[in-house]
Amino acid sequence: MTSTPIAYGYMRVRNNASDQELKLLDDQLHAYAEAHNLWMTYTYYEWGPGISPHLLVRRLIRDDVRHVIVPSLEQITEHPLMQLLVSEQIALDGGALLYETSEIHGRADVR
Repeated sequence: MTSTPIAYGYMRVRNNASDQELKLLDDQLHAYAEAHNLWMTYTYYEWGPGISPHLLVRRLIRDDVRHVIVPSLEQITEHPLMQLLVSEQIALDGGALLYETSEIHGRADVR
């Protein structure tokens, strides 16, 4: 019997985001996980102006999770270089696949 792989959600909460917008993004992450046979058990939220993906990476390693779902890299950060750094940090340091709702990024030892 194969168990469903665990995935974590990851999104940034901006100061001007409404509760309705956040709920829609969260629902989008869960729907994506379900459609791709992943079990999303946790969502890591970035609050405020900066981002700290290394905190998510620490949790991925600690919990041995190999899948991260984001609404889009642009939702995490609008800067293209930072998008690349976030993607590579999750993939290389965390060993996880990074899924945008329309694409997949990274390398992982998928179990």
